[in-house]
This record gives sequence, structure tokens and C-alpha cells, in this order.
Amino acid sequence: MQQTKLHNRIKLALQALLVLALAAVFAVFSSDAVNGRWAYYLPITITVNGEEVVVNEALEQNEYTEEDFALDEDGRMVCLTSGYRTGVDVSAHQGEIDWEAVAADGISFAMLRVGFRGYGAEGTLNLDDYFLQNAQAAVAAGLDIGVYFFSQATSPEEAEEEAAFVLEQLEGLDITFPVAYDWELIDAEDAGEDGARTDDVDDETAAACAEAFCAAITQAGYQAALYCNNQTGYFSYDDALLQSYFLWYAGYEQSYPDYYYAVDLWQYTESGTVDGISGSVDLNIYPIDTDPADSGSGGDTSDSSQETDTKSSL
Repeated sequence: MQQTKLHNRIKLALQALLVLALAAVFAVFSSDAVNGRWAYYLPITITVNGEEVVVNEALEQNEYTEEDFALDEDGRMVCLTSGYRTGVDVSAHQGEIDWEAVAADGISFAMLRVGFRGYGAEGTLNLDDYFLQNAQAAVAAGLDIGVYFFSQATSPEEAEEEAAFVLEQLEGLDITFPVAYDWELIDAEDAGEDGARTDDVDDETAAACAEAFCAAITQAGYQAALYCNNQTGYFSYDDALLQSYFLWYAGYEQSYPDYYYAVDLWQYTESGTVDGISGSVDLNIYPIDTDPADSGSGGDTSDSSQETDTKSSL
């Protein structure tokens, strides 16, 4: 009888251990590592472009909601819960720009394309034809300026080459906004018959290129930024990488920057209109984490010396 009881106790103990083991197995819900570490919990997922994406709750999340933003009578985005600044990003595609008229139309900063790498196999580095002219005229009109480089890097070494090219062009200029890395997936119709040289670049390499560029820019004393949309932000770049640098998020037809992680600068439309610029132009809003009443303007706060609560020191 005692031996039977002992056997039963052993059996129950083994069953309990089996239950615990199964619970541990099911706890590791996904075989994916989160930023290089296994996730021993049921992961949180969101749906992006029809796909399930595991998000990292340990990183700083975006706290903006649709209650924070609205369009004014001119169709421009305003921030209702903090001060903000309105800006444009331009390239040679906009042609000649009257920067005095731009400034008079309520624009207080500009992100200028400094250059780009070509789509073709040779991947040459090219200076934007209007960069120097835009940089000098925008600053003379009282705008703060930052820059972006349109990358087609296929390796970290090429990204470092792009950073060196950018830094060379910035010598002697008054750059007060970030220096951004703009790596995008290219539509076939834009890339031409031969396609883009980055078509076959995997996500790991894309992230390594972004890190290489931003690290070089940071080391040179500038504020590095990553430009991303939902596709590159969720699928091409590592979450922690995005939070290491100023994040410039492109999200159109949204009532707020609808991105899971913290956003610094929001490019909210590609079809804006601004005095002094012919045709459509990208518009951006830079929220400043302070009560609009404190600025005395109740809206666009153009004093770049204000304290901010973002990764930026702007």
C-alpha cells in the first residue's frame, strides 16, 4: 500500500513537471528573437500592411492620438496639445524656390536633399543641383535647415561612403536640424528596366547600412536621423535602431502619426502648397512638448531654442 502511494506521488510530481514544461514551451510563442533576445512571454503583435508584426513594449512608444492633431483652414496640420513648428522638405524637383516667401507663409524649417546615390549598378554619388543655393537662401530667410541623403547603399561600407560625401558638403553651412538617412524600397516604375540596385538587399543589411551612416554622422558632431515609413520602419529596421536616432516618420492620410514607437518629426503629406514653391511639396510638423499657452502663440512655435522632450536637441 505504501509503495502504491509512493508511486502515485511520483506520478503526480511527474505530471506537474510535464505541465510546467509545456507551459514554458508555449510561453516561447514565437521563434523570433526580439532585438537579439528570446521573448519568454506571449508577444504583442500588430497588423501592418496585412502582416503580423511583433512589437517591443520595452521601447519608448508613441503617445500621440488623433486628439492631438487637426487640420487648420489652410489644410495644414496643427498640434493641439503642444507647441509645434511647420516645415518642408525639398530637392531639385521643386526647382527655384523663393525662400523669403516660404518663410512669410509660416514655414520655419526645411529639410534639404543634399544628394543621392543613383539606382544603377554603378551607384554613383550625386550632389543635388539646388542644394547649396537652397541652403544659403533658406538660412538667409531665417529658416533652420537640416539635410537628407537619398541612399541606395547595399553595404555598410557604401553607407559610410555616403556619410562622408554628405559631411563634405556640409562644411561651412549652418546646419541646425538633423542629418537624415533616407533609404527606401523603390517601385519598379521609378527604377526603370534595370530595377534599383537595392532590390535584393535584405532587412539585416538595410539596418546595418542605416546604423553605419548614422554612426558616422553622429561621430562628426551632427544629429543623425532616420527617415522611415511603415514598410521600412517595421520590416527593414530594428526597433532599437530607430530609437537610437531622431525619427522622421512619413505617414500620409493619417489623423496623427500612427506609428507604434515614438516619433520626433512627422511628414504628413506629399501634396502640400507653400508660397514661393511651385507645385506640391512635402509638409512636416515638429511637435514641441510644451503647452502652447506658454509660447504666447497658441500654435506654431518658431523659436528653436525652446526646451524639447524628444531625442533631438533642437
